[in-house]
Amino acid sequence: MSETKKAYNREKVVNQFLLVIITIMDMFLFVGYFSDYSKGNISFGFLMAVELTVLISMISDYAVFLRQKDSKIFKHVSVTGYMVVYTIALLGAQNDLVFAMVFPLTVIYILYFDYNLILRIAVVYSVVTVVDLVYLGAVKKCLPSGAELNSTSLLLQGATVIVYLIVLCGTTKISNRNNNDKISNLKEQREKSNQLLEDVLQVAQAVKDNSAKAGEYIDILSQNVETTAQALSGISEGNAHSAQSIEKQTVMTENIHGMIERTKEMSDQMLELARKSGDAVDEGQRTMDTLREQSGKMQTANRHVVSSVEQLIENAREVDEITEQIFAISSQTNLLALNASIESARAGEAGRGFAVVAEEIRVLADETRKLTENIQKIVQQLRENADVAKTTVDNVMENSTEEHSLIGSAQEQFYDIGERMGELNRNVTDIYGKIEEILDSNNVIVDSINQISAVSEEVSANTQQAVELGEDTSRQARQAQERMEELLQTVETIEKYM
Repeated sequence: MSETKKAYNREKVVNQFLLVIITIMDMFLFVGYFSDYSKGNISFGFLMAVELTVLISMISDYAVFLRQKDSKIFKHVSVTGYMVVYTIALLGAQNDLVFAMVFPLTVIYILYFDYNLILRIAVVYSVVTVVDLVYLGAVKKCLPSGAELNSTSLLLQGATVIVYLIVLCGTTKISNRNNNDKISNLKEQREKSNQLLEDVLQVAQAVKDNSAKAGEYIDILSQNVETTAQALSGISEGNAHSAQSIEKQTVMTENIHGMIERTKEMSDQMLELARKSGDAVDEGQRTMDTLREQSGKMQTANRHVVSSVEQLIENAREVDEITEQIFAISSQTNLLALNASIESARAGEAGRGFAVVAEEIRVLADETRKLTENIQKIVQQLRENADVAKTTVDNVMENSTEEHSLIGSAQEQFYDIGERMGELNRNVTDIYGKIEEILDSNNVIVDSINQISAVSEEVSANTQQAVELGEDTSRQARQAQERMEELLQTVETIEKYM
């Protein structure tokens, strides 16, 4: 409610209350004096004077009030009319207590908080009281009721009215001062409240601005978390693909290991056959008589050697194909490690740990590639030696055939066979050593693959954990966004006080 409306209501209520009291008192006066006239206590002229004064006063009061209920002049009109009625009633009274009419009405004027008005009322009523006392003592020389005049009654009447009026003035002044102090305190409290409200509104505005900025930051954080989660998902898929490749590589490596074991067994057989062939040559040199029989045995042994050498060449070819597959897998693993490093770099701080793991995978892939290249070199040498051995055995077979037809030149052929069998023995021994090296290299490859598999499983587990952490962070970011929206709604409810 505005201050103007409050002032209007306050003035209206006081005017209305004062009008009611004046009406009641005027009615009592009107009826009372009419009753005194009927009893013969007062004259008709005095009755008319009082009644007309009362009517004029009431008409004036109602006219001013009805015209404007919060009129500022109503208090002046009402107090003037009542003063006239009081003066006439007091001077022509037939009752010693008429002066008490000053008490009930004048106290109401305190509600206007107008000290000057109260002071004028006190002065006028004091003058009227003094005039009445002088009139009673000097002119009438008796009390209004006709009783004998005594100083005590006059003193009591004058002291009561004047002291009352003094108390009325003092009370009004003190009351006004206290009210002014209270109003001043209220104004100070209001100013403090307004300042506090302004501070609160400023804080609310700052909270709103910061909340909006925080909401934007949370949106950016949520987007970054989603991007990181997608990158980690890509890394996880890459690791899964790497794990599948490693499993295939492990199976192939185990197959290579089995082939190498079988090749080693064949090499042992070849070495034994070469030893037996040497013994047969020595025996043939010692005994030419049994040459034909030993030649047949040697042909049989040589056929086994040819078969073993051909099998060795075939195994070497298969090993070469497998090493090419291992080389392709290691290249693919290296490429996947590079892609994982790129994805980890895109993930930022969250993917730094995965970059280290990807680097380890790349190093292991490089080592695998180098070992595969060494295996290829060894297999190439093995194939060359096997070709030489096959050529040698073929020559032995040709010589054995000629041995049946050219027994006369058997001695020379046996020397040649001895030399070639020595070379064959050296070649088989060399092949055996190469196979040992291949077996050791394959064991290293198996260990590397197992290590890569363990690292890949660890990377997959860490990646999955990071994905779950990213999802949890994204969920918390959405919850924080909801809280910020609630905070913004709360701040918006304060904006209506701005």
